[in-house]
Amino acid sequence: MTHITRCLLAGGMLCAATLILSAQQPGPPKVLRIFREDIKEGKGSAHEKVEARWAQTMARIKYPCYSLGMTSLTGTSQAWFLEGHDSFASIGEAEAFLGKPAVKPEIDALDAQDAELRAGSRQWIAVFRNDLSYRIGPMMESLPKMRYVNVLVFRIHQGRDQEFVDLGKTAVAALGKSGSDQSVAVYQIVSGAPNGTYLLLEPSASLKTLDDAPARGEAMMNAMGDAGSKRFIKSAGETVASVESLLFTVNPKMSYPPKEVAAGDPDFWTPKPAKPAAKPATK
Repeated sequence: MTHITRCLLAGGMLCAATLILSAQQPGPPKVLRIFREDIKEGKGSAHEKVEARWAQTMARIKYPCYSLGMTSLTGTSQAWFLEGHDSFASIGEAEAFLGKPAVKPEIDALDAQDAELRAGSRQWIAVFRNDLSYRIGPMMESLPKMRYVNVLVFRIHQGRDQEFVDLGKTAVAALGKSGSDQSVAVYQIVSGAPNGTYLLLEPSASLKTLDDAPARGEAMMNAMGDAGSKRFIKSAGETVASVESLLFTVNPKMSYPPKEVAAGDPDFWTPKPAKPAAKPATK
């Protein structure tokens, strides 16, 4: 089994589904703006404090877009911020909002403080691929309890996007047959990264999902049958140029979540300040 195929399996697989999200069940953002910040060594705590002020400022000025902040548990020291939008036009509106004279000086000051703690940064814009996502309804319901996000960065060989989609259709059929319970939201990066870059985002409440990943992978391959699994492995090796796996922990202090998400677990997202210790009684 190739390294690429192991990543496909361990991460929840290359999933695809023709899910139609009803009006009653809102789906993930149609457009995602992703801010990646590389944090200087030893500056994680200071960076968290500055980003907490960012989140508090966004709430106070009523910034029109919500965001999820998370920090890396694997790989280099990184912080990612996932900002949801309904359209590309929404990004322009958000930029215009931050450029208002009443807002811009405060935002510029925060950015200058943050820059002192960053070794570098970059931005991506990605679009939601409903046709390549799996169990979105249950995923949206469980977001308030999300504590970790496993991110798989797939880079596809030039001109192989359709083969990537075909792999997903094969995988989702086997996942459904095997009863996999791991949700995956797939985004295709359309600006800021090489063509053929896809992100598979797997939120979870516990790292036990990684303990269970090998069993899910084996069950999926068994559901394909011997001939089908061999075709899948061969096609994956020819289609996928590389896979990078990164594990993140969700940071509520650095997040600006929708009220519905925060209300689902207020002790995590909006904890009440600790009461000061009582002073000892004097004689």
